[in-house]
Amino acid sequence: MIKIISLEGFEYSGKSTQINLLKRYLKKNKIKSEFKREPGGLKNLEKIRKVLLNSNLNNQSLILFFFASRFELLSKINFQKDKLYIFDRYFDSTYAYQGNTKSDKNLIKYLIKLIKKELLPKVTFYLDINNKTLLERKKTRSFQNKFDRIYSKKFLTIKKNYNELIKTNIGNRKFIKIDANKSKDQIHTDIVNHLKLCKLI
Repeated sequence: MIKIISLEGFEYSGKSTQINLLKRYLKKNKIKSEFKREPGGLKNLEKIRKVLLNSNLNNQSLILFFFASRFELLSKINFQKDKLYIFDRYFDSTYAYQGNTKSDKNLIKYLIKLIKKELLPKVTFYLDINNKTLLERKKTRSFQNKFDRIYSKKFLTIKKNYNELIKTNIGNRKFIKIDANKSKDQIHTDIVNHLKLCKLI
């Protein structure tokens, strides 16, 4: 079994913080792991990331770019069964952020089906943040990329799309919703406990 998990959430949900805490935990406990981010994850794919973050592509072009980068990344990873792979965003982000219309969502669902079943996440952690906490955290961040600025206005739509994914069966993965308004240590403990329950660590 290839052990893949993914972390999802709106900007300011604390996703990056949780990834860093998980890195430290796995290293401390000598658990073999590899971290990847989307878009990007490999040296040549980071170029695509820069293009996407600074582009004016239409929505369907963005969807196809994201999946092109995703398929390339998956094809280049030398997956090992004794290692845990952690993805900072996966296909759920494309659905949540680019799923503007029924047509967009159908295209994304079709592309998800092209991913090999063994390369689907076993668990996805969705860090669910409320609008009040989001605005409080937003004040503390000095830098925003283009996507931050565009999608901050679509918070409720993106949240709705993530909630749709909770009810969607994709392979045998578990979609775990975590209250991201809690303290970072509480959230980290929740994630670690779930990974243990799922026998991934």
